[in-house]
Amino acid sequence: MSHSTQQNKTDTESQVELLPAVANYLQVLNEQVLPAFIQTGSVPNAINARDGLANLTHTFVTETVDMALIVDDIIDCDAATGDAYDVPAYHVPVRLFYPSLPDASIEQTEQTPFPVMLYFHGGGGTAGRVSVYHQILCRLAKHTGHIIIAPEYRLAPENPYPCAQNDACTTLLGLNKLLTRRKISAAGKVVVAGDSHGGALVTNLLRDPRIIESGVINDISAQVLIYPSVDFTMSCPSINKYVNGYLLSRARIGWYFDQYFQHGEDRQAKSALFASRDELAHQPPALIINAAVDPLYDEGVAYAAKLSEAGVDTQHMIFDKVIHAYLNMENLNPDICQQTYQTISEFLGSKSSE
Repeated sequence: MSHSTQQNKTDTESQVELLPAVANYLQVLNEQVLPAFIQTGSVPNAINARDGLANLTHTFVTETVDMALIVDDIIDCDAATGDAYDVPAYHVPVRLFYPSLPDASIEQTEQTPFPVMLYFHGGGGTAGRVSVYHQILCRLAKHTGHIIIAPEYRLAPENPYPCAQNDACTTLLGLNKLLTRRKISAAGKVVVAGDSHGGALVTNLLRDPRIIESGVINDISAQVLIYPSVDFTMSCPSINKYVNGYLLSRARIGWYFDQYFQHGEDRQAKSALFASRDELAHQPPALIINAAVDPLYDEGVAYAAKLSEAGVDTQHMIFDKVIHAYLNMENLNPDICQQTYQTISEFLGSKSSE
């Protein structure tokens, strides 16, 4: 078991220090863009939430990373998954990003060994799409050498909890059938990963009784959580420290959660941060990455510590001077993004060699 943290902050002041490009962007956002939006009389809704994340990503993730192959497929809903809308034939669309092509010397009838990562995008459960994350997913595939499989899970408010969580369960339970059909052998098991709300999906997936009882949990070699959302109660100190002005505000987080939970769910029970030691002890090795200036910072720190205390091999990296969703604004913090992808690659490399 290991628990390592990279943290250079020595006082409160340094915690709010930002990279110049990030600080300049936030100044324009807070002093010009948001006031202009408010003056129109618009209110937060799914349209502007989705546009906001899409525009941010397309504006600041501009370098194209080519893939050997990108292909779309589906994973069929298993009867064990269940579904809020009781649609027997429902399936989850997925996109596969191949960093390299199968070995031409391998017969078409044989399975090609490839490491595989199942990745859930962020967006508060209301925003984000695989197409928005396209270049981020290409980068993950390129740096890690994994085939990235990205589910297009359903979003609130049209599809509130448990729709997205059911879709996550469907993709993991049906993953082997997809890999067999596409003649892929998951070399060294499967990695599950996600950022922000995608991290919430992963952490709840790994303690989902359907996953535990199926035995699929034993096929997972590692988990990667990038500034994960693990506290739906919004009770950690950093959510008040960075209440406003850092892209992701307390009010926006509360709005996301209200869209996601519409049926009086126990939000603490759905928060991985409050999971029991027994729920966490069986989990695969974890890499947790946090931005230092982020309302979700403290819950990430606390969750890393909790996993480690439960006996899970846990690595925790903190990147200073950047904010939540920094991977979606690569041009403002390119070095940090590069370090993040490299950290993930090295972590996965170390786990595959064990």
